[in-house]
Amino acid sequence: MSERLSAALDWIQQAHRAVNDGGISKGYDLLRRSWAPSYPETTGYTIPTLLNAAQILDRPDLRLLALSLADYLLKYATPEGGVVHWQASAADQPIVFDTGQVIFGWIAAFDVSGNQDYLDAAIRAGNWLCEIQHSRGYWERHQHLDRIKVIDTRVAWALLELHRRSGENRLREAATRNLEWAVSQQNAGGWFNYCSFKEGQDPITHTLAYTAEGLLEGGMYLGEEKYIASATKMLEALLKKQRPDGALASTYGSDWKATSRSSCLTGNCQVARLWLIQYRLSGERRFLTAAQHAIKFVAERQNLKTTNPNIRGGIPGSAPVFGHYERFKYPNWAAKFFIDSLIALDSVNEGRAPAPFVG
Repeated sequence: MSERLSAALDWIQQAHRAVNDGGISKGYDLLRRSWAPSYPETTGYTIPTLLNAAQILDRPDLRLLALSLADYLLKYATPEGGVVHWQASAADQPIVFDTGQVIFGWIAAFDVSGNQDYLDAAIRAGNWLCEIQHSRGYWERHQHLDRIKVIDTRVAWALLELHRRSGENRLREAATRNLEWAVSQQNAGGWFNYCSFKEGQDPITHTLAYTAEGLLEGGMYLGEEKYIASATKMLEALLKKQRPDGALASTYGSDWKATSRSSCLTGNCQVARLWLIQYRLSGERRFLTAAQHAIKFVAERQNLKTTNPNIRGGIPGSAPVFGHYERFKYPNWAAKFFIDSLIALDSVNEGRAPAPFVG
């Protein structure tokens, strides 16, 4: 997998060069043959991915890139401390989810550099998230598409990682409130209310995985079995839906019936990494086997034969490429989560500890 890992990292670097503003392009559009503008949210959580690769592969160039991205994001922090959506105008307000993901980048950059500016920016962002949180634990204001979402468990996870560095109890308390609320929205089959971007829309596997990531990682940090069990319930349901070729469907209904024939490759990578965590926790090889099959499915969709640097090493949004999610596009977060899954699988295979930087 080393060639595929290097190629995906090369593609991330190409996405950085393509925009010339210091960030990482949202991705490459096959039909328009053009790169989208930078995406602060996903640039943020790509920083820990690059730092993990830099350490494992002894690539100081990736470390320098990661720190330059953290500097770029400092310019995009609003006076409140939040981060706006990539499609926002100057008048738009910061967004909860985007802000949480950028926190991951700033704290990882702080960990390797000791630059207090990064931690200070993350704390301002975390305090803003605490201040606008609803008393029941969810975030109602400053939501993309004006919808409450359980994917904000990934924001709660970011607050817990920030608590690890700062020790500020309000961050832990806000995160716990959100995880408690999320668990209350899950039914016996593992399904969550508020798990899609729009009312009546079936959620993408990518966003289902976001929810499970926040619960599993948050549960491990807090030592709270309830959150781990909640994530496991969803991961068990998805394990039962894995296709013989290793793929998961792009979307599922509330009965866990697949509602698309295509596969969201980003979601496959995220769920594979979570299955690898389940394997570490339980020792059950079915999780390892499922993760291996999911990663293999995605790897086979990575083009290493083309000489087009806009495509080579990237991961399409869907398989087939004209599928439901990010149709005819190569989103940067697909490559990010592919890299994460490869690093996680290698650490299991080689008996190493998990990668140190998270997000």
